[in-house]
Amino acid sequence: MRRDPVPAYYRIYQVLSERIATRVYRLGSQLPTDAELMAEFGVSRHTARSAVEELVSRKLARRFPGRGTFVLESDPESRDWSARALEDLRIHDPDARFDLHGIDRLPEHGDDRVAALLEAPSSQGILRISWSRVRPTGPIAFCRAYLPQGLAERLPADIAEQMRSAQVIPLIEKYCGVQAFRVQQASSAISADAELAKRLDVEPGAALLLLQRTYFDIEGVAIYYSDLYVRSDRFVPKIELFRHRQQADLARPMPAGPEAANPNHRSVRSQS
Repeated sequence: MRRDPVPAYYRIYQVLSERIATRVYRLGSQLPTDAELMAEFGVSRHTARSAVEELVSRKLARRFPGRGTFVLESDPESRDWSARALEDLRIHDPDARFDLHGIDRLPEHGDDRVAALLEAPSSQGILRISWSRVRPTGPIAFCRAYLPQGLAERLPADIAEQMRSAQVIPLIEKYCGVQAFRVQQASSAISADAELAKRLDVEPGAALLLLQRTYFDIEGVAIYYSDLYVRSDRFVPKIELFRHRQQADLARPMPAGPEAANPNHRSVRSQS
């Protein structure tokens, strides 16, 4: 019998990518584990892992150590642009330290605006976390973040100490049993009031960039909200945007020669 020229891992990759395209595996959902793929397709762990790595290399999925592999591909019918991942919204500055100012609970009706953004009853308490990012030359950002009471109750007693050496969102995911899936951000320019001027070492009335972010889980439930005030003279937030896979294919230059006459032609990579 002739040997199948298509490697087993690639056939599994094709099945998985088709499931992503047809929304069997939806955006943000976790892919089957290596063991589950081994059982379904009757292959070795190496073959199953190679199939998933193919998805990762083509930006259809992403591995998170200790958590699994999740679908990144967006709706193929959408023509929008999207950020690569939620992690792109963090402040990446190796010279800036994290200074935690405090963790406290707002009283009932302590902030109706935040309660509305979190879609939480105003009669319930809300946890507030205040922190700064500070370079040796001075502060670059100050943040007030808020967590619904139902999630805040799941945080450990030493959460303040843990926040000094770990990112806030991963800690919330770890202890609160939720996963951030989508973030909505609104940007605006504001004038520093007395407290912000003190926190960011500027004159009252100085211009600041305000980034208002609401994080949602995969069901669309708000799990975290923050007001992030940034000194744009010291730090400029940057986000890379990427076309969805289908639109990226259409954006590539057409090949010269006979292939140019057929716009539906797609080259197939040879497999060794």
